[in-house]
Amino acid sequence: MSQVFIGYDTYGIEGVDESFIHFIFDMTLAQVAGDQNSEVGLVVTSDEQMRSLNHRYRDKDRSTNVLSFANDEIKDFVSTENSLDKNYLGDVYISYPTLMREAHDLHETSRERFAQLFIHGVLHLLGFDHEDKADAEVMEQLEDKILATII
Repeated sequence: MSQVFIGYDTYGIEGVDESFIHFIFDMTLAQVAGDQNSEVGLVVTSDEQMRSLNHRYRDKDRSTNVLSFANDEIKDFVSTENSLDKNYLGDVYISYPTLMREAHDLHETSRERFAQLFIHGVLHLLGFDHEDKADAEVMEQLEDKILATII
């Protein structure tokens, strides 16, 4: 059974609750034939925290909408038993202020934008990337397919 460990800081997103978050994770795993016993951490946080993480671990001194840290990356800075669990994929961080701005700019609900960003982050943890055009197309098509089953 899959599991999501959720940390919201002080943020909540309209229409997004624990059940919806688990549903997104399960649908993402199902679409990519992921292990249904997988686990992931989720933190919705501030632009400042995202900038700090992006600078410290990605050497980019700016905020971003979503960051993913695979289990083999987080074991160096998270001292929990989960970081050693083979089922634990890693952590997804989402910037609440950026999510809200992007939802407004894209004329989407915050719920839809959250789903897109969480799917994107989980796909990174499952080994997908968008470093080149072909990989980006594959990842984007998969994101769209998963999102269509959710929203």
